Amino acid sequence: MAKRPALHPAAPPGQTLTAIALDLLRDARAAIVGPAIPADEAVHDFRKAIKRWRAFLRLVEPFAGEDAKKLRHAARDSARKLGRARDLRATLDAIDDLRGNGGPDEATLDDASSRIRSLLAEMETLEAGSSLREAAGREVLLWEQTVSRWDFAAVGIDAFAAALSAGYRRARRAAPKRLAEADDEAIHSFRKRVIDHRYQMELVKPLWPRAAKRRIDDAQRLRDALGQHRDLALLHAMTGDNQPLREFSGEFLPAIARRQKTHLARAEKLASRLFAERPREFRAQIRKLWRTSTD
Repeated sequence: MAKRPALHPAAPPGQTLTAIALDLLRDARAAIVGPAIPADEAVHDFRKAIKRWRAFLRLVEPFAGEDAKKLRHAARDSARKLGRARDLRATLDAIDDLRGNGGPDEATLDDASSRIRSLLAEMETLEAGSSLREAAGREVLLWEQTVSRWDFAAVGIDAFAAALSAGYRRARRAAPKRLAEADDEAIHSFRKRVIDHRYQMELVKPLWPRAAKRRIDDAQRLRDALGQHRDLALLHAMTGDNQPLREFSGEFLPAIARRQKTHLARAEKLASRLFAERPREFRAQIRKLWRTSTD
């Protein structure tokens, strides 16, 4: 198995960024047009690869400019085309989250799950079609052609640390002052920035395995808590007027509110720890770790 490109303290980070970008895109293309695997797994792996790719593009936007921004938007649109079934799977996860927590009885939850699974089967059949997957694969090839022309050789540790701390700052600023009082969209926006920070920190994990792993693990736990809140918000939407679970709204809505409150309380604690440092302190820490790794 070929060794993946990774940052190395003996070389300026810019010398490796293009190789990392192309590696991320190869992962995305392999997921969607690779060996035959179940369609739902292929789409899941592709969307996961695209999240990593978009986090990388946010990081390098100060160096790649408009190209990076355009590719980030194109990646978002490509993932959305293959993301409808994901929301239905998330709704099923939310129904399971209500089990055993003083909410609707099992028969009601099973009935709701059955309805969502019927919708999911239809959507998975659509997304399994080779045309959508082939189109996504062709898009990734076009992105590779753009990225292959990028030159980050002049990017040094100061510029890289500034870009990494900018991602940290975006996530920190996106955090609502009180999660329990924030609306669903503000919480969802915060989660997206947490995902960016989590994947950006993966780039420096080879340099500082322990320090980076702690931050990645905390960011992942925060992402999970916010994601569970998001899944429940999708379930809430399914109980609205003219929606498939409308008749269950009276039983579901109080239970959804209770579980969301639980997840947000956990997220609040995780966020306060993950974003305790000021951005300039985070940036200084990155520079210090880089210098330490070169000694």
